[in-house]
Amino acid sequence: MDGALRDVCVLDAVLADWEAVLSALRETGWPTDFRWTMAETEAAELLPTADEIFRRLTADTDESATLTVDLDGIVFRSYFFDVDEIEFTFDPGGVTDAARFPGVASFVRLLGNATGKRVVVLMESTDHAGLPALLSYQP
Repeated sequence: MDGALRDVCVLDAVLADWEAVLSALRETGWPTDFRWTMAETEAAELLPTADEIFRRLTADTDESATLTVDLDGIVFRSYFFDVDEIEFTFDPGGVTDAARFPGVASFVRLLGNATGKRVVVLMESTDHAGLPALLSYQP
């Protein structure tokens, strides 16, 4: 089902941008779920720092990390693929009418305001740099 999801991205990110996003998410009170994944899924009690996440992922290439943010039923998920790009994926099928769109807008603004960088919503892809933005926010 490649292409069925949408990606919310901060391109040209650095570790400090990840830290700012995680800090901003902690402050929102939005429901989050962070998990380390290997053979079994291990939920973390507290959202770790970006430095902890990427250090652990670099040390153990068999491990992955997933952060899920549930904003009024729209689920945004990051897999921490790369320090250089903050990427969250969501299913646009959850945005069924205009009343559901503010959740997407709030999430995009949070990423932009936390990092001070442009945030784009794109079709799901492994190469975001050349895709046209479906939605863009610049703080």
